Amino acid sequence: MALPPPPEPWTGGRTGCTVPDPSGTGGCVTGATAWLVDQLTSGVGPRPVTCWSEHAWNPASDHPAGRGCDVFFGVAGQFPAGADLVDGWRVAQWLRAHAAALDVSYVIWQGRIWVADRAEQGWAPYTGGGVYDPGDATGGHYDHVHVSLRG
Repeated sequence: MALPPPPEPWTGGRTGCTVPDPSGTGGCVTGATAWLVDQLTSGVGPRPVTCWSEHAWNPASDHPAGRGCDVFFGVAGQFPAGADLVDGWRVAQWLRAHAAALDVSYVIWQGRIWVADRAEQGWAPYTGGGVYDPGDATGGHYDHVHVSLRG
């Protein structure tokens, strides 16, 4: 599976949650997160993306801090198959391959997590962190790629 071209690197430093969320939630994101959404669209094409969310059930999530985005494949709440599954892996691998340029901290997809600070470990099983059901299509991140950024 060929990956899309490399993104332009984020060079703006840490901004905090000060930029209007480009996914249209009405919330805010960091400069790096807004940059990632733009680079994702340029690199892999338009996809349904949501970033800022209150996440009242998980206030430790990166979404309310403007550092997390979910890229959906297929129908939310359903396990993707065929081209949607292939496209999800393509995006997850693109995020992983360009983690340094995009300021990526970790990626979750298909019940697996990849952490930039432990890149040599590759994809590890995702347990849900005690908050999410890892066997559920959404809780296990099967219907969407979750990406969290450092800043």
